[in-house]
Amino acid sequence: MALNREREHFFGYLRRTGHRITAERRVLFDEVFSRHGHLDAEQLLKAVHKRGAKISRATVYRNLDLLVEAGLVRRYRLGQNRFLYEHVHPGQTHDHLVCRNCDRVVEFVSPGIAALQAEICKAHGFDPADHHLTISSLCNECAGREKRSSGSSGTRSRKR
Repeated sequence: MALNREREHFFGYLRRTGHRITAERRVLFDEVFSRHGHLDAEQLLKAVHKRGAKISRATVYRNLDLLVEAGLVRRYRLGQNRFLYEHVHPGQTHDHLVCRNCDRVVEFVSPGIAALQAEICKAHGFDPADHHLTISSLCNECAGREKRSSGSSGTRSRKR
């Protein structure tokens, strides 16, 4: 039901903006909305190729942009040249923790952060429509590896 509504929204958006509804767009839409969580363009390209679809990398990127413009998908910039996409669930917001070493992404919801954002918006005369919070750091595993690595590469006193 919701998926049909999203499909009709996307196809209506394509018609209104002068784009054709192609077999490639249908396949990409189905793949994006069959997934739960984040995906990047390369993962999407591999997935549609696995399905037997002959779709170019440029087509994947163009259609992800159209899904973002239509308001059905969000794009998150994680790092210098990395973007992740996820489909929008109206009324649901979450934030992200991103490991700058292994690229692990953790979603979290914090009522405290939401309340603070509402308070800040009210204090400055803004009506909050959307927000994106991404905290970039090292996950515990990568931080531990980094700590072990820096400890073993330093000067050690040798027993003689």
